[in-house]
Amino acid sequence: MAKQTSAGAVPAAFTLLLHEYLQSRGQNSEAVLGTARPTAGADDNDRVDVLDWEKQLIKAARSLSEPHLGLELGAMITARHLGLVGHLLLACETFGDVLDRLVQYQRLIFDAIPMTRHEGPEVVEMIWDISEFQTGPLVGEVGFAGMVQFCRSVMPDDYNPHSVDFAHPAPDDIRPYEAFFKCPVKFGCPAPVIRAHRELLTKPLKRTDVALLQVLEPHVQQLLASLPDSNAVVVRLREVLATQLRSGEPDIANVCEELNCTVRTLQRKLTAAGTNFRSEANLVRNELAKSYLADSRLQITEVAMLLGYSEHSAFTRAFRKMNGLTPKQLRMQQLA
Repeated sequence: MAKQTSAGAVPAAFTLLLHEYLQSRGQNSEAVLGTARPTAGADDNDRVDVLDWEKQLIKAARSLSEPHLGLELGAMITARHLGLVGHLLLACETFGDVLDRLVQYQRLIFDAIPMTRHEGPEVVEMIWDISEFQTGPLVGEVGFAGMVQFCRSVMPDDYNPHSVDFAHPAPDDIRPYEAFFKCPVKFGCPAPVIRAHRELLTKPLKRTDVALLQVLEPHVQQLLASLPDSNAVVVRLREVLATQLRSGEPDIANVCEELNCTVRTLQRKLTAAGTNFRSEANLVRNELAKSYLADSRLQITEVAMLLGYSEHSAFTRAFRKMNGLTPKQLRMQQLA
């Protein structure tokens, strides 16, 4: 299977899981999905574009007329489907260690939407940022069900989340979701979130292997480092923005044409890099502003016009917000 360079990808082992599930239901998986079944023990670097993964899930759900495919498939996920990261997680000492490494190595498991961890007095939240890119319901349901199922498999006692939030609209019947997660489940939320009871962080796992952890971690770190550099697209974007800003307000469609990619692909890659198009445009515009202001031959009104501002006052407000001082104040410092 070809190695993917897209910033939005999942392990190829996920597609193997889907083939296995379809075959267990008496389906010809290759005919249903239109793809060859991956070989067991595939390279950890083998990746599948997340949008292709979503299409395969939709095909499987339609073929089976299965409304809860995400829950059923997620319930089958084991360490084997997570590759080296899965075995690393099995060797951790506590549940808190598992969550730490899920955040640290998330790109090796789900390289499409960034996840962050927030701790409160009673709960720990795992939050996915969908401000720039959002997958369809099936991708999210498989991911959440798989994450909860894996945590249950490594905990010595029954593990149930505190609560689960999905961003997509609610299905006709949410009872199967409440039965699976065994906690309150909400839909149509601002962001996908899994919450865990904070007291679980110090709970030891069923089995720990510190020696194995120390052996595996360098290999997992090497795998992470081998993924396409999500910052490379940021560097190239800034170059294009700097050119387009000199002739007016940059348009994301025109920028993507220059970058030879779709708008959705650019947004997904920027999300993986922890930024977005508007932030990058503002940053580049601000750097250009500083460069123009250093040229005493340019009036501040001319600088504002060069940067695409219709009014001098709008430029002043934006510049002060970014730098804490007005363009005139910066120019005085530069000339002092």
